[in-house]
Amino acid sequence: MARKSGNAGASFFVVNSPGKLRMLGFFWAMELVASVLFFAGGVYISGQDAVFGMVIAAMSAFLFPTSLAFLSDIRFRLADAHPTIEVSQAGFLDRRLTREPIPWDEIAGVPYYWYRQRSLAVILKDPGNARLAPIFALKFQEWLGRMLNMPGYPVIISGTDTDVPSLEAAIRRFAPHVVRAP
Repeated sequence: MARKSGNAGASFFVVNSPGKLRMLGFFWAMELVASVLFFAGGVYISGQDAVFGMVIAAMSAFLFPTSLAFLSDIRFRLADAHPTIEVSQAGFLDRRLTREPIPWDEIAGVPYYWYRQRSLAVILKDPGNARLAPIFALKFQEWLGRMLNMPGYPVIISGTDTDVPSLEAAIRRFAPHVVRAP
């Protein structure tokens, strides 16, 4: 039985929706299969048109690790019965990033990114923070974000019953100084 995300006392919990996560898992599994097919098709086509074949095969170089990253996130969340994200006076806890809350004074900011949808990312004052232990999905997205000049660890809420404005409001309640507008 899944608890709905929302307020519980003074904390805000983001709880996963197993049904939504399974649907996302199916989507990313199909993307993984597509990446393998793109690679095989690109190799086959490169015998006839080298440039076009390499372009198609190169698509799999992005699609394959992206699919694996999102599947690792979904697997982690389906296996963990705890709420994925907790926002409280103690700090910000995303169990995919750390096992204990990151105190608000260690967070440099929580900016918005508009990449296909409104989303949030957590930027730490010390990127080498010893308490960090991100799963592959967050490491991969943090690496991609640096390449696109979007620092920080993304806050992934797809597959939950909450939305970015609700999570942002909870963060503002405890640490209004860290939330930055776009």
